Amino acid sequence: MKSPKASHPSPAYTDLKRRHRNIGRLAAIAEIISRDFLTTMPEGAYENRLDQISYLYRRIHDDIVCCDAHVQIEEAQEHIAAHPALWDEWDTANLIGMVRIHKDHAILDHNMMEESARIANEGRRIHRECLKHNDWETAQAHLERVVAHVRKLAKKKAKAHNTATLYEALIQEYSPNVSLKQLWDWFNHLDRELNKLLPEIMERQKLRTPIVSLVGPYSKEGQMWLNRSLLELLGFDFDRGGLYETGHSPVEGGTPDDTRLVIKNVDPKNFMDSMKSALHEGGHGLYIQGLPTKGGRDYQPVSHDMGTTMHESQALFVEMILGRTPEFFEFLSPRLEGLFHTVRDPSLTAGNLYRIKTLVQPSLNRKSADEVTYFFHIFLRFQIECDLIEGKMEVKDIPAYWTEWMHDHLGVMPQNHMEGIMQDVHWFVGKFGYFQAYTLGHMVAAQLFDKIQQDIPNLYSRIQCGDFKPITKWLNRHIHSKGSITPWDTLLKDITGHDPSPDFLISHIENRYLGE
Repeated sequence: MKSPKASHPSPAYTDLKRRHRNIGRLAAIAEIISRDFLTTMPEGAYENRLDQISYLYRRIHDDIVCCDAHVQIEEAQEHIAAHPALWDEWDTANLIGMVRIHKDHAILDHNMMEESARIANEGRRIHRECLKHNDWETAQAHLERVVAHVRKLAKKKAKAHNTATLYEALIQEYSPNVSLKQLWDWFNHLDRELNKLLPEIMERQKLRTPIVSLVGPYSKEGQMWLNRSLLELLGFDFDRGGLYETGHSPVEGGTPDDTRLVIKNVDPKNFMDSMKSALHEGGHGLYIQGLPTKGGRDYQPVSHDMGTTMHESQALFVEMILGRTPEFFEFLSPRLEGLFHTVRDPSLTAGNLYRIKTLVQPSLNRKSADEVTYFFHIFLRFQIECDLIEGKMEVKDIPAYWTEWMHDHLGVMPQNHMEGIMQDVHWFVGKFGYFQAYTLGHMVAAQLFDKIQQDIPNLYSRIQCGDFKPITKWLNRHIHSKGSITPWDTLLKDITGHDPSPDFLISHIENRYLGE
């Protein structure tokens, strides 16, 4: 495939590439200082840093929508229509991406973009403090402000994209080309099938050997060494990235050459929590580091990822699918006793660790939910978002709805707001429409794993030996290196031979939890 050149037969397109290179540089700066905002920034810099980040996103928006950019896009479109043979696959996709970005920004003014950036960063601190003090009053006031802002955004996006509902306009940012009707069809199918499987899985688990609880203590240094070592085995390049702790919620970001993975501060009583978080964020990081940057593609729209659905598929593949195989724990177990200075610890056997990570038990917290009931946590948030954005529900109504839904569907009830509506950071930072991408990502991960098992010889033996790089290379070859040259759903069908389908996830769950 021919590499794109710095110059192009279309002068307007060459100018657009330069423009997007500069926009990309500004976005990269904003990404890195946002990660610093969560990790090493002194508290006294809070207001100035918010102002800096907000200004950068305002400047990015202005550079995207200025009159010169509009003229350049029109001239480039005229050139490709008149001289299609002079445009290769990458440049064609890149121009499509430029047009999409311009349209998405043109419907908004820079004040709205600046407010979105402020909410996205300010919301993390508010969420952290509200969780610490179980402060629902402050959380409610902030969420009401965020919802009002997001509804304004949704109205503009729905009008511009002619979507059926406001919420459908929002999900396009995270799962492009997915209609709300298609989402409901997939979710309702999963709801029916998992409700059938859950009682059978729970009964099957009664026959398993009892779990030996982890007791610790597991040193912070040991846990972080383990997390970094696993990421290195997966192929994460620490010369181009890093792993950090935070008092905020985990997050990934940065650029292919400066990828910042941020996980929650480690728990000395349970190393599996930080390992889970590191694997999840590591899946994101591998995707970021694998994006195409050579041949003039760096900072170009074509070098971007395919959206949140594909991004979450990479994280959930590493964390939930690869990181919960029996073979993964057969590799891990013998290395833990030396790391944590124990001898014949029954809690650290491969079988016990596997039973811990595949225990199916309805719980209140999404992030600690098992692989089977995880979907129900997403389904709840998805339904709330649909009604909230459409104005059928207000923020003050969520806690009661949440409690009743959890009781009816999972038989558990939050005792406070920290166990309910306040547990996730997403709504605090304005990410309405994001949650559905976790389930779509889980679906995609299962569909990819089905294909990987066919393509990689001796897959499980490799996992047992800690030889994870063939898997990462497969993902890089088929997904990461493609950038956004192809829509995620089209690429998935090209790779697997099937349209996106929840059936692969259902089969995966049946095989893992009922096939033993």
